[in-house]
Amino acid sequence: MLVSSLLVAMFFAVTLAGAGAAAEIAAGAPNEASGHDLYRRGFYEEAIAEWKRAVEENGDTGAAFRLGEEYFDAKVVTRDVETALKFLRFGAEGGDARAQQDLATMYDNGWGVTKDTDEAAKWYLAAALQGSAVAQYNIATMYETGTGVEQDIEKAYMYYLLSIEGGFPHFATTELENVSQAMTAQQIKDATVMARQFKPVGENIVDEDG
Repeated sequence: MLVSSLLVAMFFAVTLAGAGAAAEIAAGAPNEASGHDLYRRGFYEEAIAEWKRAVEENGDTGAAFRLGEEYFDAKVVTRDVETALKFLRFGAEGGDARAQQDLATMYDNGWGVTKDTDEAAKWYLAAALQGSAVAQYNIATMYETGTGVEQDIEKAYMYYLLSIEGGFPHFATTELENVSQAMTAQQIKDATVMARQFKPVGENIVDEDG
């Protein structure tokens, strides 16, 4: 079962640490963090403006993620799925794992785009490789069922295990138990070894404790 049918209410609710290109932005320049500081103090319009400047002037992928989130959730701006997609795509293509996860969910559900499981799998995998536990769960379901990717039960087990260890055990634990029933002892051993050897890669190594 894909996460889209289980966790629609959680879309855009998972907050992962990482400022994308912010690390390369000059001190004092608008960035994701400066916008977030305004936002948490209740200066919502100013935060949106700060994030837009961060994207336009500095290519801040983390700020793009925040804007995509805001335009989809419509907490402080009018909902605009097309604009949300624009910012999420910018963030995803720039390497922000959070934006990759959310863009994948848009394709997985057909929100503002034609439903495309191949494209969803592409972006789930990109985020999963950076260490996103939610994306690891999502790509595991796709490997288990062969949706958007070639079916690979060992990779499914590996990503379920990584998702659990990364802080997303609620659904992943059940799915790990289910998929293991269709595996041999050797397959489980091999998949576990792959999980142990996994090292996050990419522009924005995520940390769900942040």
